[in-house]
Order: sequence, then C-alpha cells, then structure tokens
Amino acid sequence: MKRIEFPPFSEFAVNSYLLVSDSGNGVLIDAPYGAYSILNRVKDEGITLKMLLLTHGHCDHIASAANIQAQTHCSVYIHEGDLKKLNDNVQNLTRYFNLPPIDPVENPISLKDGDTVELDEMKFRVLHTPGHSSGSVCYIIGNDMYCGDTLFKGSVGRVDMTDGNPRVMQRTLDMLKGFETDIDYNLFCGHGSSTTISRERRLNPYLQ
Repeated sequence: MKRIEFPPFSEFAVNSYLLVSDSGNGVLIDAPYGAYSILNRVKDEGITLKMLLLTHGHCDHIASAANIQAQTHCSVYIHEGDLKKLNDNVQNLTRYFNLPPIDPVENPISLKDGDTVELDEMKFRVLHTPGHSSGSVCYIIGNDMYCGDTLFKGSVGRVDMTDGNPRVMQRTLDMLKGFETDIDYNLFCGHGSSTTISRERRLNPYLQ
C-alpha cells in the first residue's frame, strides 16, 4: 500500500489522502473543492479509484464527491449521522459560506461506529467521533488514523456551526485520551500538518 498526500485544496486548505493497494486500487479520503487535481493524479498513475471515504459532511470535505463519483464510479461512504448533509445545503454549510449548492452523491453508503471497510489488503475501521458534526469519524488503518476535523495538531475542530456540539466534542476528546494507548497513532488531519496521538495528548490544550 502507498499513500499520496495532496497539497491543501481551496481557500479552506483541506487535506485529502489517496491510499493505493498493491493491486492499484484506490481509496480516497475526503473530496474537497478541486477534484480535477485528484482525478488527474488518479488517471496519470493508472489507479482505479474504488472508494471515497468522507470524514464528515461539511462542504469543504464533500464538494467534489459527486464529480469524483461520476468520473470514477467509486462508492461513497459517510457516517449515518452526516448522510443528509450530502443533499442539504444548510447542514453542509454551503449556504453558511454563500457558496453554490453541491451536486448530490448517488447511492451513498452509510456507516456506523465499529464498521469496517475493506479493499484488497487495506482494512479501515470506523471510529465515530462526533462534536464537530454529528457524523464525524476517524478512519483507522494499521497505525494511521485519518481524523478529519476531529483533531488537529494543537487544536480541534470548531463546534459552533450547524450540529456542532461542545459537550459532545468533549466526550469525544475524553474518549481519544484513553483510546488504545498502547498504539501511538499517526494522525492525518483534515487541515494542517500531521501529528501523532502521543504528541497531542502531551501538548494539545484540548486534550489536557
């Protein structure tokens, strides 16, 4: 398996990650504005994009999902708590940011906590981490955790929009403090640089 990390997309500076199996099949994590760059890389490297895993349903992370799906016929996955955001321009924040409506995804697949998604040798665990949104999740594969806007280097996702909830976020952070402490997960965040869970437990003020 190899990982392709794209430069941050759009004015929202969203990270997107493409994981490619030994057989050349791809799993994309999040679909920011700027799908053409992702699609060009997929085409140039001869990757067959099979799955798109969305960490949550805010517009900056789902904006290109329908376009990518139309071009590649990949399956799109999102937690059941954010499923409606794919077609609700209030909840997905396009109206909040005065942006054009997002094209709807066809037949999205809903996930819940504890589910697994598999492709070739890659196996992702779904960890429900609400607070930033109702359906925020982290995808865990090996020692890597793709955490969307749940946790950042030195910070956390904001909780003051649509269904963000500070009390729920605090419960999520309390859970992450004690989550599988024998593994120092690499954190690949939705914005900003990557980090590790051990660093965030030591230095992130929101985890103290």
